[in-house]
Amino acid sequence: MKKIGLFLILCLCGGTAFAVQNAELAFLQRMGLEKAETARQDRSFAASLAREAGAWAAAHPQDPQAKTALLMAADNYMRAQEEGRALVALYQVHFFFPSQNDTALLSSNVEKAMDEFNRKQKAQALKLLAVPGEGATRQQRHAQLLQVLVKSNLQKITEPVTELFEAYFAAYPQDSANDKMTLLYGDWLRQNGNYYAALLQYRKVSELFPNTPYQAASLRMAADVYAGDLKQYEVAVALYNRVLKEYPTSNERGVVYKHLAVMEENRKDYAAALAYYEKAIADLGAQPAAYEAWRGKADVLAKTKDYQAAYDTLLNTAEEFSADEDKYVSSLTAAAELAERRLKALPLQSAALEKIRLNYPKTHQAPEILYTLGYSYEKQGKTAVAAQTYKQLIINYPTDRYADRAQSRLGRLEK
Repeated sequence: MKKIGLFLILCLCGGTAFAVQNAELAFLQRMGLEKAETARQDRSFAASLAREAGAWAAAHPQDPQAKTALLMAADNYMRAQEEGRALVALYQVHFFFPSQNDTALLSSNVEKAMDEFNRKQKAQALKLLAVPGEGATRQQRHAQLLQVLVKSNLQKITEPVTELFEAYFAAYPQDSANDKMTLLYGDWLRQNGNYYAALLQYRKVSELFPNTPYQAASLRMAADVYAGDLKQYEVAVALYNRVLKEYPTSNERGVVYKHLAVMEENRKDYAAALAYYEKAIADLGAQPAAYEAWRGKADVLAKTKDYQAAYDTLLNTAEEFSADEDKYVSSLTAAAELAERRLKALPLQSAALEKIRLNYPKTHQAPEILYTLGYSYEKQGKTAVAAQTYKQLIINYPTDRYADRAQSRLGRLEK
């Protein structure tokens, strides 16, 4: 009998608490219908309402009304002209309460929030809504949301995303993935120019997570901040050398060599830079990070006026990354430019461009490449091949600006 009585009391208390929390949200919704006397006061009032609604959603994450609260927060942040906060609230709706039925509504609201942004930023913002909130748990969806926001490079979202990180760590202080999330937080802070705060997060992983697989990575990331952002080269070198000494089998070694090479190149010690680039290429193998080492090596060779070696290195780079269209095309166009401007060797220029035409004929740079190739043949006295190349450009890309130029060159050749 006592147990039944206790159960009834708990039910009544739970029902009362539920009623109170819903009454609070209903109160905020009613207040949202009111307007302040001046535009400035109204923006301030709307921002307060938005913060209250967001706090309610955070306090009641499992309540179905949390979705309503987040949408209310987004609307009021828009009213307060805090578009970045409105965007983050809308993304929380998408990730925490995934539903295909909401796509049109969220897309419309995101477009409104992005009215002050450029076209590229708006496209990127809408693209995030195509990322499904696939996490099985709220925690996984929260982590996924933070990951996509860090990668988005959207403007005006620094403070709300920082707050989302803080909420994550407060909600899941003992999670086994917090080392990885702490590194991500460091990346976010660095991305927004808060370099010492980023260092705090990187060093936290290296010193407070003794069993993390990211020990070497956290040290290397801290070194990157000292080298690239704070220009404290001696501290950076000391940290890079710690990685090499303490983690001799780490995958970070190649990246460390590459970054040491960049530092030496910036200090114009080209011999040291070249040696480090060679070590980076050997360690990184076919990893994507090796591309920058190959291009860095070519850059140093060009700076030391070893243009033929630089040209050959760019050809080798293209072969190493032939499966990646952007890397392949970029390397060969750089080789072609080097052949024309430095080696004064037009046959080498056309040879590099022909490789692109053979392997990636439909690259987005095809019109420019065809025009440059035709002009190269024209200057070599190979007028028939030049005319054929110009015609291919005109036929395949009749509306492109390079087609007009090709038509003009072709007219001169056929006189």
